[in-house]
Amino acid sequence: MTEDEWDSAKRKFPYGSTVDGTVNQVAPFGIFISVENLQLTEAFADVAGMHHGGADGSTVLWPEVGDAVTGVVVEHTERNHQLKLHLR
Repeated sequence: MTEDEWDSAKRKFPYGSTVDGTVNQVAPFGIFISVENLQLTEAFADVAGMHHGGADGSTVLWPEVGDAVTGVVVEHTERNHQLKLHLR
């Protein structure tokens, strides 16, 4: 991805914007998400940015590969041109 393409992605998805995507990969530390209408970058949601459930709110609810997800942009990670999300 060129810097111009990354700058365009950041303008399209500023902090606080809502992003729809599909889970590509699940890792122990978070999930990687392909973003709709954005071919050249992906998004990442770490454990802190995931839904929590259970009686005491301590259970992390992990989506599976292929699941549709919606999140809010909380960071633009410059080193790897990635959107960081907190899932809704």
